[in-house]
Amino acid sequence: MNRILLFLCIMMVFTIAWVRYREIPLAVIGQPASTGLLQNTKEAPFFNKLKETTGLPLKVTYRPLNTVGFKDTYQLYMLKDGLFDLVSLRFIQNSEAEPALQGIDLAGLYSDYDTARTVVRTYSETLDRYLNDTFDVKLLGVWTFGPQVLFCSKPIQHIEDIKGLKVRVGSASLATLISSLDGTPFIIPFDDTKSALAIGLVDCAITSATSANFAGWPEHTRYYFPLAIHFGLNGYAISLKKWSVFSKKEQAILTAAFDAYLDDLWKFSQTTHLDSSNCNIGHECKNGTSYHMILVEPSMHDVQVLEAIARTRLLPEWAEKCERVHPGCRDEWTAKVLAHIH
Repeated sequence: MNRILLFLCIMMVFTIAWVRYREIPLAVIGQPASTGLLQNTKEAPFFNKLKETTGLPLKVTYRPLNTVGFKDTYQLYMLKDGLFDLVSLRFIQNSEAEPALQGIDLAGLYSDYDTARTVVRTYSETLDRYLNDTFDVKLLGVWTFGPQVLFCSKPIQHIEDIKGLKVRVGSASLATLISSLDGTPFIIPFDDTKSALAIGLVDCAITSATSANFAGWPEHTRYYFPLAIHFGLNGYAISLKKWSVFSKKEQAILTAAFDAYLDDLWKFSQTTHLDSSNCNIGHECKNGTSYHMILVEPSMHDVQVLEAIARTRLLPEWAEKCERVHPGCRDEWTAKVLAHIH
């Protein structure tokens, strides 16, 4: 009996010590520092305080993407290869590796925050399943930079005025869109775009109002055309190998922390989009630099032209890519995304 009690005491001591001194390293890659307010006032503080917020035995190492020497198109492979545990996943940049990342934010199909959140709610489970199957990755949630809009140095009154202009885009699908409007697309990294505008390599460029203001694009552009080309969706993804290290209870705690943070990011995105738009056109604003761009209000005709290209060119092109990787992809997308648009 004494031996049994001694054994139980030893096991209890080891268990308490293991719980107390257990430490879970979490190597995190965030957005590049050039993305501005969201990265330095929201994302970095969230991860730097994640241990404190959750009470989990985490040792978080957070680094912006621009400090690690990898291209943003390689993020899913970073997780699959075990180079990092968790990434702030850039959807458009990684859509060649996983086509469904483009499907949740297909250009030209919706232009408001409410529809964007509805699409995220209905399609995130599907996207998570695809990432599980293809990259051994779990999707922790989706957020947005806000509407991706046009900044031009040459006059533009309607979307068709892209004809003959050189336009910076961030992906092959947006290149198809610009080509469909008889413009000339240039796929240029975000950090190189300001210089491209300055020297006239491109006439227009697409990004969010906030990112453009932070990067100084209005210094070399004159016309602000806030037609939502797409919605700038991004997310957070963790490798399943790292996810499995957490107990069910710990996974629930981590999920709750991300849910609260992501809800805050959506609100922050909407607020900063409006504020940055005001900054760009010289109206009163709280954050960012004040410029005096000319606001060109998109018309319903512009929206219809964009949607027509999306349905006749972008959707079939995307669906073919997605079907090759995930048979049945288009039907599921139609039921979960297209059914909730308009």
